[in-house]
Amino acid sequence: MTEFSSILADALNRVATEHGLSYKEGGAIAWGHTGAAYLSSALCGFPTARLRSLQYSAREITGPVLLDCKWYDRLIELCLNGGDEVVTSLPAPDGGLSVRHVSKPLFLEMLDFCREG
Repeated sequence: MTEFSSILADALNRVATEHGLSYKEGGAIAWGHTGAAYLSSALCGFPTARLRSLQYSAREITGPVLLDCKWYDRLIELCLNGGDEVVTSLPAPDGGLSVRHVSKPLFLEMLDFCREG
């Protein structure tokens, strides 16, 4: 099973490119890790301090996430296969991976978190 951070990073890169934008090197990957950590924080108890650290690092090192709320449907298509949820691997608090169901509402909440970050 592909880690969600990779799925999200690929989707962010693809959608940005579709709109004539591009991330600095490693930017989509950093934001993919941030988004996955947000989901893990909500579902697995991933520490908030570590989530914030990833968010600040992504913003400081690679710049803001390239994301418009008008692109959410496309990201749902790419990350949730157009459905209402997906089963995926998220970072666990112990450093491993945890398989979880990610709902569409939680996914949208995560996108908002990244946009605001």
